[in-house]
Amino acid sequence: MKFKDSFDRGQLIALCTVIVLVPALRLFPSAATQFAGRAAWLTAPAAFLPVLLYILFIGDLMERRMEGEGLAELYIRALGPVAGKIALGVSALWFLFYGGFMLRSGADRFITTIYPNSSSPFFSVTMGILGTVAAMGAVRSLVRVAKMVQPVVLGVLLLVLVTALFSVDMRNLLPVTKHDILPIAEGGLAAVNVLTVVLYLVCFIEGLTPKKNGRVRSYSLWALGISLLMCVISFDIIGNFSPELTASLTQPFFSLVRNIVFFRTLERVEALVGTLWVFPDFLMISLLLYCAQHCIRLVLGHSGQYQGEKLLDLRRGRWVIPLCGLASAVASVLIAPNAQSLEFWSAKLIPLVNLGYALLFVPAVYLVGRARKTL
Repeated sequence: MKFKDSFDRGQLIALCTVIVLVPALRLFPSAATQFAGRAAWLTAPAAFLPVLLYILFIGDLMERRMEGEGLAELYIRALGPVAGKIALGVSALWFLFYGGFMLRSGADRFITTIYPNSSSPFFSVTMGILGTVAAMGAVRSLVRVAKMVQPVVLGVLLLVLVTALFSVDMRNLLPVTKHDILPIAEGGLAAVNVLTVVLYLVCFIEGLTPKKNGRVRSYSLWALGISLLMCVISFDIIGNFSPELTASLTQPFFSLVRNIVFFRTLERVEALVGTLWVFPDFLMISLLLYCAQHCIRLVLGHSGQYQGEKLLDLRRGRWVIPLCGLASAVASVLIAPNAQSLEFWSAKLIPLVNLGYALLFVPAVYLVGRARKTL
């Protein structure tokens, strides 16, 4: 009997919600504040319209899939066997590179918040091994983990945000004038970056969900909720720290947690919150490794989907999975040997490449497929 690694769209949305917190809390609102200053707390709602347009585009693209197809299979059908495999190879390289960066930035967060003066390769390699083991199994397991941890992660996040509201200084947030409209639009690119990376990543595993209507509505409501959540996050952080200090912080949310005292007695809770954030990191890295191995196995002529194989079964191209984990782990060690270079990767290089992939690469595949009448 064929093993069915399937789940529904509601569970997929739960995965989206958990993994989006990784780039959201790393990139936002420091990047937006550099453009919009005190008005940066409005950049996430302002980004909702372009994100909605992207959802309409990605929805139309995925509506053309057949049962069991994800975005990787659509690449081959849209571009043909040769160009399609090249596109999959480019995608796999990007996912492994991005996975390496996520390992490195996650290790930096651990060092900053919990284990100062520790070595980042230890944390990077450990999380890389865990992500590799997860990528060798069923995506459904990742979805189930996301469904279980979602209420806990969101509950802790909302508790922190509500507590931080009591120390907000409105002088750091207002006034907002008409002259802030253009800076808000420019800062909104950071929010677009955060949301688009999640949207196209989950399309690679959407072939494991039943083909049914309502995709655009589901993702639009999700994006609206996340935009409002990011608005509150930036409102709290900028309101507590001022726009100038926020723009210079590398881990603004965890800096906010460090300054919170719960019930006048409980202090230094950033270690607990930082430890909880292992789950979003783990899910994001595992998903990137799964998508990378899926693309590579399709290039090699194998099915990239899990068929119920045992963990150490390396047949049908599964031998590429540990190699993908190794590649991301090596990249994490080589990326950004110091905090200054990590800031450049986080604020400049990674967002730029991601926007290029989301807004240029994926639409180009769609346009070629429509021109060839293969989509």
